[in-house]
Amino acid sequence: MQVRYIPKQISEVNPKDLRVSIVGKVIAASNNSFILSDDTGKIEIISDSQVEKGRLVRVFCSVIEEKLKADVIQDLEGLDLNLFKKVKELYNKAGI
Repeated sequence: MQVRYIPKQISEVNPKDLRVSIVGKVIAASNNSFILSDDTGKIEIISDSQVEKGRLVRVFCSVIEEKLKADVIQDLEGLDLNLFKKVKELYNKAGI
């Protein structure tokens, strides 16, 4: 069985989701969680890994009891975020 993470913006995350991926900036971090922010909002993500405040990341999360748990954290520093958003828009328009 293939595990699939559905790309979403923070405002689109639903407690009924099983797995999501979110791109955003870390605005706060503690020992066992961090706050991720995108253009649509902020969300707390539980994590066993330390994440540096200010980093641009993509987080692959499992939704457990209506909370997000980071499975994988991908560092996206150096990514042109505006270009990324334009490409995402084009994919959405094309239905991909």
